[in-house]
Amino acid sequence: AAAADAGSYDVVVTGSCGTVTSSAATLTVNSGAAISSSPVNQTVCEGGPASFSVTATGTGLSYQWRKNGAPISGATNSSFTIPAAAAADAGSYDVVVTGSCGTITSSAATLTVNSGAAITAPPVNQTVCEGGPASFSVSATGTGLSYQWRKNGAPISGATNSSFAIPAAAAADAGSYDVVVTGSCG
Repeated sequence: AAAADAGSYDVVVTGSCGTVTSSAATLTVNSGAAISSSPVNQTVCEGGPASFSVTATGTGLSYQWRKNGAPISGATNSSFTIPAAAAADAGSYDVVVTGSCGTITSSAATLTVNSGAAITAPPVNQTVCEGGPASFSVSATGTGLSYQWRKNGAPISGATNSSFAIPAAAAADAGSYDVVVTGSCG
């Protein structure tokens, strides 16, 4: 049976003493579950929202979202939202769509959760003799980090690594040095 076969069916019975028509019987043709739009990959900053959705057609649809193949309790709508993503939420998400005429699973979407920039060890004060070397370094964590060293609040051209060195310090090099650490999430 195809969708075009749906309708009302009756039979006309003809005999030598007349004709009689049966009562009508209705044929309903349910369509199988089909996914027209799967969830898509997402990258969010830690603490930010992540949302996945699926568009499906079929009769009597129900949904079950999964993370890394395991069902997510209570995630039974056509969309699934994580209000504040944590590192533990990173993974592969798909949805099993079940209809009256079968089950289909969406393609998987990957959730990447980037961590914010954080300084774990700041640069330390230094006193050096004129002509001696001075070096500063910073330790930071986060996703997609970049660095910009500054002297007295002004950016130092080309000083874009996690460390900054002055090979031979002069009196003019004295000042306050800091570094701006920028990541994907701040």
